[in-house]
Amino acid sequence: MKLSKRLQSIYDMVPSGVTADVGSDHGKLIISLFENGVITKGYAIENKQGPYNRLVKAINSHGVQNNVIPMLSDGISELPTDVDTVVIAGMGGFNVIEILKKHPGKLKNVSTIIVDAHNAVPELRRQVSKMGFVIADEDMVFEAGIYYEIIKFIRGEAIYLDDPDIEFGPILRNEKSVTFKAKYNSRIEEIDKLLKKENIPNEKIKKLNMEKERIRTIL
Repeated sequence: MKLSKRLQSIYDMVPSGVTADVGSDHGKLIISLFENGVITKGYAIENKQGPYNRLVKAINSHGVQNNVIPMLSDGISELPTDVDTVVIAGMGGFNVIEILKKHPGKLKNVSTIIVDAHNAVPELRRQVSKMGFVIADEDMVFEAGIYYEIIKFIRGEAIYLDDPDIEFGPILRNEKSVTFKAKYNSRIEEIDKLLKKENIPNEKIKKLNMEKERIRTIL
């Protein structure tokens, strides 16, 4: 099964063990993880009947229904106790935070959380790092005109994250990949265009210039 660049990046971060994929969509990630022997068992979680039905169909068509278990559930509210890795991808950052914080007891056996949020990534770093997890890996991919940030958290003692770590990612800003540089150079160009517009409030001009300076500092 061919994975998108985004899903492949997540796939590459998943350790061996038992994984739950929250918001599995068609189940491509979790099915691939099992079929290739990365995980011994998987749970594919959807919270709406339509996507769940499609998920069940995909799992059955691959003949992995004994080892990849579909679940119609809200987030991690019914997360099985044998799960050691949770993947939450393809949704907003605040939704991810809410899912994780709503049922903290369900995470007691979880040692790895891998997230791919479409927005509010800095706040996601901040909040998950307060839940007994540390950032172990990060990746940025560009696909279909969108930059995605994938973050792998593992259970561990809190490590201090300064403001640039929170905003840009401690690993991403240290490695400065081609994709990372492209994203933020593009953002500088966007800011410059915005600053050329007329009738921009002074407060907004100040914020844009401050953001531009922060980006220049880490590039």
